[in-house]
Amino acid sequence: MQPRLSHKLPFHNVAGRKSVRWPQSLRSLAAMNGPRVMKSDVNTTQRVCIRSRRVISAMLSVMLTVCAASSALGLDLEGFTEPFRTINVAADESGIIDEVLVREGGKVERGQTLARLNSDVHRTLLAIAEQAMQAEGRLDAALADMRLKQDRREKLEALRVEGHARQEELDRASAEVAVAEANVRTAREDRLSKKLEHERIKTQLERRSVRAPVAGVVTKLHRQLGEFVAPNNPDVLTLVQLDPLLANFTMMSEQAAQLQEGQKLNVLFLTGNIQAEGTVEFIAPITDAESGTVRVKVRIENSSGKLRSGERCRLQP
Repeated sequence: MQPRLSHKLPFHNVAGRKSVRWPQSLRSLAAMNGPRVMKSDVNTTQRVCIRSRRVISAMLSVMLTVCAASSALGLDLEGFTEPFRTINVAADESGIIDEVLVREGGKVERGQTLARLNSDVHRTLLAIAEQAMQAEGRLDAALADMRLKQDRREKLEALRVEGHARQEELDRASAEVAVAEANVRTAREDRLSKKLEHERIKTQLERRSVRAPVAGVVTKLHRQLGEFVAPNNPDVLTLVQLDPLLANFTMMSEQAAQLQEGQKLNVLFLTGNIQAEGTVEFIAPITDAESGTVRVKVRIENSSGKLRSGERCRLQP
């Protein structure tokens, strides 16, 4: 038989505050049923968590499936453009910059002179080498000596036939002719060496002019007039090639497998809503293990220069 509970709950004062004094019978009932109630609540909570996890996993699976399907269709693939090449143009030689012929933002053509190093010493060496290359006195002297000794040998040979010359004299004359011919060859080789030395100094002088390896735009000057270019830091300026441009995209490996190098694609520039045709330039042979994506680069012709590097773009199906 259950104890009869009173509806009147007396109050008692604890530290100046009133609190309810529960009857002894109600406190005993709570003590007896408390552990079972707590255990039931824990089991219920665990079941709710398990069900919630299953629901969340199912939702994530559906979302991933939808995303993969959208990616396979080529939807909302955004990327960005970058220069086809970014080159830190360096000087071949060390020295002080004597001339800077371009400015930041200036367009240059391939082979155009961008800067020059001081070349006073090299010009003097080139003049000396040119003078030495043109000198023919030593060769002329060697040729004259060779002809003189050849004539003497011919005369001795004739006298030897008549018996008026000894064999030793003829042998000595032949040896002198051989030495004279060797001197002529030495003079010619020396002249060739001086010619090559002239070409070396001339080439070295040309290398003191910094030229553009490709047509592009100067984005940064690393050295100014009068500054020294050292062998360990030879960069003079940065040059970017903007024709063509490269558009970089990151896509799922399933979609990248449907592309091939040389394939034509449409690229939409979000700024200005400009549409251009591109060609697949590069497909990364490695898939990122964490994201499962592949890098793809698309080449876009930009002869007009209207398309900018660094702009957001979209690859259209």
